[in-house]
Amino acid sequence: MQSLKIYVWGTQYFIDTYAGGLQSDCDKYGYALTIGVVPDADNFSHINHHIHRAMVDTVNNAEPTDRILFLDPECRIVKPIPEDWIQDTRPILCYKIADGKLDINRYEYGHTLPGPIQMQPIFLTAQDSGWIQWWYDASMAASDPERAVYVPHELFLELALKFNNIDIHKEHCVYNREWPHPQRVVKGSFVTADTIITHPDIHALMDPHVKHSVQDIKDSPFMPTRKLHNHFNDLATIKQIDELMFKEQHDITKWPEGTTQEGNWYCIDDWQFDPHTSRVKHNHYDAVRYHMSIDTKINQNLNTPAVKSFFNSYGVD
Repeated sequence: MQSLKIYVWGTQYFIDTYAGGLQSDCDKYGYALTIGVVPDADNFSHINHHIHRAMVDTVNNAEPTDRILFLDPECRIVKPIPEDWIQDTRPILCYKIADGKLDINRYEYGHTLPGPIQMQPIFLTAQDSGWIQWWYDASMAASDPERAVYVPHELFLELALKFNNIDIHKEHCVYNREWPHPQRVVKGSFVTADTIITHPDIHALMDPHVKHSVQDIKDSPFMPTRKLHNHFNDLATIKQIDELMFKEQHDITKWPEGTTQEGNWYCIDDWQFDPHTSRVKHNHYDAVRYHMSIDTKINQNLNTPAVKSFFNSYGVD
């Protein structure tokens, strides 16, 4: 029998801020959780290099009966992990999309995903030490440690599996909520009847103390549609709000049931919306973004009051 052992790593700030929920989940289900702290660094890839190294060391030093599960500190376990996942001796990896260009085109966000496999969650055993070391060595060969520039650790993951002819148990990490299959692992905080593990990522955008893998996204004034949709509880409701924000509808009686108003902010779920200016904010963060409908209207040359407000805030006539 294999025993589940869960591992996460992050900077001290990240662990202190975001690991509490996962710790409570592991306490609830009786899972062994090891939390490691890695050094902070000037860039996202350097931090992930420290985590990558720790993952390799963990597998290389695992006991034969260990079933290792690597998660990110912000992940949540919303229902017990299936016993067949724990007892499976194969690596379990979660593909962001199925193979092939057709599948990439079929997914709303497929073209934005830099690699096919989501790094966490990943289930391993001590038997995986060979290809895990190969994966790390390939990543280092393409990196420039002297300048502290490291390739994303996801980059060579699929190559390592295929080059070493590894038999895997394939799951999916669902980015597109309309994917018509069980959504056991999801990229976001939403939960379906099938969901076992959630992997939220709104913090990378909204928390100024957290580094983002793509700085241009963090610096943009807009709230990406996927980030908003995947961190809102009900998909139909957020789609309705998208339409209301596009129309700059500030009659609260037209908004979904349960919406409350605080000044210009319309509050629902964990979010606040200002239809007068198209501003958006999450209850857990101070940062303010703009709904993507502003970008759409700008591209369509629609000079609405909210568009004018956006340009005025950036000093553009």
